[in-house]
Amino acid sequence: MNNPFDFIDIAIKEAKKSLQEGNSGFGAVIIKDNFVISKARDKDTISKDPTSHAEINAIRQASHQLRGDFKGCMLISTHEPCPMCSTAIVWAGIKHIAFGYSIKDAIAQGRKRINLTCSELFKRAGTSIEVITDVKKDECSLLYNNQVRKSIKQLRNAGPTELSDSAKELRNKRINWFKRQNFQCDNNDVLDAAYQLFLAKLGITAEEAPIVDRQDKKLVIHSKNFCPTLEACKILGLDTRDICKQLNEEPTQALLQQLNPNLHFKRNYDCLRPFKSYCEEMIILM
Repeated sequence: MNNPFDFIDIAIKEAKKSLQEGNSGFGAVIIKDNFVISKARDKDTISKDPTSHAEINAIRQASHQLRGDFKGCMLISTHEPCPMCSTAIVWAGIKHIAFGYSIKDAIAQGRKRINLTCSELFKRAGTSIEVITDVKKDECSLLYNNQVRKSIKQLRNAGPTELSDSAKELRNKRINWFKRQNFQCDNNDVLDAAYQLFLAKLGITAEEAPIVDRQDKKLVIHSKNFCPTLEACKILGLDTRDICKQLNEEPTQALLQQLNPNLHFKRNYDCLRPFKSYCEEMIILM
């Protein structure tokens, strides 16, 4: 019996390649008797072909090898097949499919989708197709997270000039955000106020970024919160030690210095995700 959990990583890898190429981030694989018959990703953006979806590309590839006989095959995709791809599955005669992220989830996230599930389409087509849902859903969902995709768009093919421009934009946004807030502190509580400001701007809790060392003029923080930049770097194959230093460090320091000009923000780039399980960051009062 084909187990989709054994093969979904192939589809995820294809989806990551799609995002690296500037496409929409969908991946699919067709297996039979626990062997990979084909794997594919969407190419609709770069090919200017709106039908170049991952599932259809996988079916086209497999059809040459199988001579159109899909008996015993399973199609596994990172995202629930759209109505076009679901119809192609019906016409191909594939009787087993599995996916990670659903159309329902995508619509709830605000993404534009045709609100017709593959199961509903299969039912209307009068065909019996086994559907397995939520296969490594958490991993697949990262491919379609709006914040992650925004970071991917920002970082894809970005050189030093583009990163510098993005850092300046981020710096201005954080300063403008601070001016709309009502943060206050007395001189005896600068570090604690800076830490609360750090948490508030990132929208995270102290449990996600706990203080692990407290000194008179320094706080050491181990950040474990969800980070779109981290996920985008992992997908694009970028080194967070380079990207975070160029993109995020100075804007965070500029934010803290709105509170007190003697505050400084530093990272330990020998202790940074994904190379470690947390990012070691420091707030220092000079």
